[in-house]
Amino acid sequence: MWKSLASEYFGTLLLISVIALIGNPLAIGAALWVAILLVGKYSGGHFNPAVTTWALLKGKVTSQVAIMYVLAQLAAAATVWKLA
Repeated sequence: MWKSLASEYFGTLLLISVIALIGNPLAIGAALWVAILLVGKYSGGHFNPAVTTWALLKGKVTSQVAIMYVLAQLAAAATVWKLA
């Protein structure tokens, strides 16, 4: 479970950092692609609470996993907000 949570945290951190600091749509797409390639196999590569909610509603993840993923994603967002 720790690999999955760390994957969600670092993938979200990369994605939001590029959105906040660069903002270029091509760079954002590249960041998402890199994040999915690097850590997507551990967590499914949600990197967004909306995607995690969709996965929960479709039965792809349990409510416990969804809550943990969203907390990891929010922690990554708070980290970027603090650094930016």
